[in-house]
Amino acid sequence: MGGTRIKIGLVRDGELVVTTNIPASAHVSLAQRLEEIAVEVNRLLELHKLTPRGIGIAFPGIVDAQRKKILSKYVKYPDAREIDLEAWAKKKWRIPLAVENDARAALIGEWQYGAGRNCNDLVLITLGTGVGSAVLTDGKLLRGKYHLAGNLGGHLSINLHGDECNCGHTGCVESEASTWALQKNVPRHPDFKASALALEPEIDFNSVFKCARQGDKFAMQVQENCLKAWAVAIVNLIVAYDPGRVVIGGGIMKSKDVIIPYVENMIKKNNWINDNPIELVAAEQVEYAGILGMYYLLPQVTGDDKTVL
Repeated sequence: MGGTRIKIGLVRDGELVVTTNIPASAHVSLAQRLEEIAVEVNRLLELHKLTPRGIGIAFPGIVDAQRKKILSKYVKYPDAREIDLEAWAKKKWRIPLAVENDARAALIGEWQYGAGRNCNDLVLITLGTGVGSAVLTDGKLLRGKYHLAGNLGGHLSINLHGDECNCGHTGCVESEASTWALQKNVPRHPDFKASALALEPEIDFNSVFKCARQGDKFAMQVQENCLKAWAVAIVNLIVAYDPGRVVIGGGIMKSKDVIIPYVENMIKKNNWINDNPIELVAAEQVEYAGILGMYYLLPQVTGDDKTVL
């Protein structure tokens, strides 16, 4: 359940059978979105004549995977903590449910089916509407006592004099370099109206990188700020978790030819053990890592890995 779209997929034997998406509308109730999700799921099941054996939800917030509860009261889906997701799944399909944080689900998807293969010490950071992160240590998800561990890379403070983030903290990675931060801050800059960005239909990372490639000075300045924010955040995650590989996800990785060399240079400047260079790679399952990750996690609650949502 992303910040912009909710992606829905049917998976059988590790392969995506079909996918679709609906608008996230994260400002409305989760109860309402679940009803719309159920309608779309039933449509796909009927169309492909499949019977579900389990359902997985990757949620953009703090999740207690064991109790299958959403814990965070945050910007998205204000009623999420009150929803009994397990009861919803049983009422709709009489099937088991797995719930996980969306970044953790994406990490598992990349670990098993994408850019994280053959590495049991991974950090994943996702760049987009917000900034998410997740950590795998010795082949196990890092969760922490209160389910926060590894998840809040987007809320590392990297600017003591920065804006207040929507989480209440100051100078977070998200408030410096996320889509919502771009859309909030870029139009207010005095150089915006004279920039090619002012002619773009939407202010997002794709438009910023496009205008920067064309030599627009203001776009280049915005791009540099974002690159530096991401690089500093990734260095912080490396220092904290000591991974063998960092996977960067999000649609912005269409510009990986710019992003990866920039971050690699920052890592080299700050690497304490230069004899052990850290692999930095773009996510392979950019669109559906979360769905595939939930498929991998579901047998832990269903005991069945044939057909799941």
